[in-house]
Amino acid sequence: TLRHAGRLRHLGIGRAHKHKRIIVLVREADVTAVEHGTGEILAEFTIDPTRGYQPKKQNTPGPKTGGVNDVPTHP
Repeated sequence: TLRHAGRLRHLGIGRAHKHKRIIVLVREADVTAVEHGTGEILAEFTIDPTRGYQPKKQNTPGPKTGGVNDVPTHP
């Protein structure tokens, strides 16, 4: 839970990290949750002021690499 702009915001970091010590870095509406001991980034958020619960940012899929079309069929 984080207080941002005078309101409590609940961050959806995940159950797997329930008892971990977490550092929350805030820059305007961008928030990054980092594990205290390892520095591993657990989640990133963009605060939506209309919502109390803040879901994680969705990872955008990168370009596909490899695949059957990369192999030439004729010499």
